[in-house]
Amino acid sequence: MLTRVTRELLASYNLHPKKRLGQHFLVDQGVLARLVSACRLKKEDRVLEVGTGLGALTAELAQTVAAVISVEKDRDLVQIAREALKQFPNVKIESADILDFQITEKCNKAVGNLPYYITTPIIEKLLEVPIPYELIVLTIQREVAERLAAAPGGKTYGSFTVFVQNRAEVKLEAYVPKTAFYPQPEVGSAVITLKPYLRPKYHINSQIVRSAFGQRRKMLRSALKEMAVDFASAGIDPRRRAETLSLEEFERLSYNLKA
Repeated sequence: MLTRVTRELLASYNLHPKKRLGQHFLVDQGVLARLVSACRLKKEDRVLEVGTGLGALTAELAQTVAAVISVEKDRDLVQIAREALKQFPNVKIESADILDFQITEKCNKAVGNLPYYITTPIIEKLLEVPIPYELIVLTIQREVAERLAAAPGGKTYGSFTVFVQNRAEVKLEAYVPKTAFYPQPEVGSAVITLKPYLRPKYHINSQIVRSAFGQRRKMLRSALKEMAVDFASAGIDPRRRAETLSLEEFERLSYNLKA
C-alpha cells in the first residue's frame, strides 16, 4: 500500500515518464516500515537522507525525528517533494548531487535507497565523514549487500568488503523483492546497516588490498611482487590468495612492507 504522500508524488512525477528511466522508487509500505525499523529512530535524531525520491521514506522519518535533511539531485522531484512534504516543518530538501553536497548541518544518522550505479562512491563518502554517523541504513543492490557482508574465503569477498568492514560493523538486515520498487528493477535489493567505528579498526595499506584483489586468481607472492612484502615476518603463506585473508592479516601485511 502506498502512502498519501507517495501517491501524490507518483501522480505528479508521471507527468515526466521519460525521467523515470534508471530510477527505482521504493513504494512498498511494508518494506518502508522495515527500513524505518532498522534505523532505530529516536526523537532527537537528525537524519541525512540520500535521495528524496517520491518522499515516502522522508515522510516516515519526519514523523519521528527532530530533523530530516534530504538530498535530491532531480530538480523536478525536489519541487514536487517540497510541495507534498510541506506539512513537515522538520524536513529540509536540498537540491544537489550527494557526491558534491557539503553537509553543513550535523546529522547523527544516514539513510537512503541508493542508485545502483553510484552505490560505491556514496558509501565511501558516508564512511569518510570527519565525525562518523551512529548508524547508516541503506537499500542497495543485493549483490553489493552480500559483498559488503561477506566473510573471507568466498567469491563475493573483495577489496570493497575490506574497505567497508574496516570502517563499520556490517549487517545484512533483509532482502527486498523487485516488486517493492516502481518501476521494478531487473535485480534484487537488500537493506544493510553500517555502524561506523570512530576510526578504522585496522591499519591497512590500501594499495596492498587493491593489488592483492586486482589479480585475485594469483597467489599473493605474484599479486604483490612489486610491493616487497616480508611474508615471513607477517606470518602469512605467500601461496595464499587475497580472498582468504582476514582484515587483521591485511594489517600484518601492511606492517611488513620492506623499505
